Amino acid sequence: MRKGNSLGKLPPMALEIETAVLGAIMIESTAMMFVADILRPEMFYKESHQLIFKAAQEISISGDPLDLMTIVAKLRKNGDFEKVGGAFYLTELTDRVVSSVNIEYHARIIAQKFMQRELIRLSNITINDCYDETKDVFDILSTYETERDNIVNHVSSRKEVSQKHAVNEVFADMAKKAAMGVKDVTGVDTGNDDMNALTGGWQQSDLIILAARPAMGKTAYALKKAVNAARSGKPVAIFSLEMAKEQLIHRILSFETGIPLEKIKKLKLDDGDWHKLHSMQQELSELPIHWDDTPGLTLIELSAKAKRLKRLHGVEMIVIDYLQLITVHGKSRFDAVSDISRGLKILAKELNIPVIALSQLSRAVESRPGNSKRPMLSDLRESGSIEQDADMVLFLYRPEYYGLVEDEEGRSTAGMAEVIVAKHRNGSTDTVLMNFKGSTTNFTAWDEEGYGGNSMDIITDFSFIEKPLQSENRSLNSHANWDFGNDSMPDDAPF
Repeated sequence: MRKGNSLGKLPPMALEIETAVLGAIMIESTAMMFVADILRPEMFYKESHQLIFKAAQEISISGDPLDLMTIVAKLRKNGDFEKVGGAFYLTELTDRVVSSVNIEYHARIIAQKFMQRELIRLSNITINDCYDETKDVFDILSTYETERDNIVNHVSSRKEVSQKHAVNEVFADMAKKAAMGVKDVTGVDTGNDDMNALTGGWQQSDLIILAARPAMGKTAYALKKAVNAARSGKPVAIFSLEMAKEQLIHRILSFETGIPLEKIKKLKLDDGDWHKLHSMQQELSELPIHWDDTPGLTLIELSAKAKRLKRLHGVEMIVIDYLQLITVHGKSRFDAVSDISRGLKILAKELNIPVIALSQLSRAVESRPGNSKRPMLSDLRESGSIEQDADMVLFLYRPEYYGLVEDEEGRSTAGMAEVIVAKHRNGSTDTVLMNFKGSTTNFTAWDEEGYGGNSMDIITDFSFIEKPLQSENRSLNSHANWDFGNDSMPDDAPF
């Protein structure tokens, strides 16, 4: 038996309940099925009880009959028979219980005591780490939060439900949404009628991959969707592993005010521009958007941060820019990306919210012969598991970027953007046309009559991205209190 903790107190335990559960398992063959998804051997406080339950678990998994005699045989085979107290102790366990009534309730008490002991263990480790001057406090916090969430997730399991319960739950949800006037959009509003009609909005528990070649506008498109969601009252978390939050806010200011991004970055603003920015400041500052631009996040760290934001702020959508920058140590790039895509899908399902993850496409798009450079699922970079794990795959494509002045129907491609829904697990695939204004990195609803009018605003020279932008020294007069952040870092891509 374990010793007491450093406070001189015995760890939380329920030995009588442990014996009752083990006794019930040995006298009733059906008892194990009620606790198999709740308990694990290490949850028992007493080592002998851990060994007995481990033997019962192995018998149950093999499909053999489970009773006192088969447990004795398994313990002998494992070399643990004498460790648990022999035949006398096992018989004593069966004598202490009459039936398996309430065994599930008892099992949950054992699990809760285990959780308490784990929290004590984790707290002691955290305390010791805090006294260690060589450890970074933010690393300590990250480790604590990750381990704490792992304890909860390890113990809590989602129980199976009957068909009646599942159907009634679905109908109750449908009735609730109908009463709220929700029809076409059943998820998070995409902010675009055509996309809403195709998808019903970004759906709960979906992993949505937004992929494109550099400079197609995927970051701008994702930011637009985040702002749309926040405006509809849905809290959003944005994890930017590539760019600083100040740079991203510059882009939001640009497409919200119509002021060219280059003017905002270089602070070449006239009084009319400043007035627009001041007018937008209050509205944007109150949007429920939560930023995290920590570079080099691991999947574990990102998941822990996302869970905390869900718990504290009720986040209902997550945007990650971008998938390939999530850190995974000790694995090949193929295996790492596979783990990341699988982990993000698990995160979306666990939090029951849509996760939009941006992804780079391979250079195969550029080398494809012919006029069309539209991306395909095979262009997803580094791992086929991205396609497998994603519920939806979107591609951004702007034909004019490749010098194509007309599309297949003979229309001018100036200002034209295609959002290609290449995979849709729960619906149909299609292409949604949008207008794109390059100077403000803005995507707007498709206007067939006016889309060509944006052609003069398309940025064709991205040389200003190649080196850090140095703000000119000038008097800002009444605007001196404005802080647009430090934007001296070069961007790898314009959008």
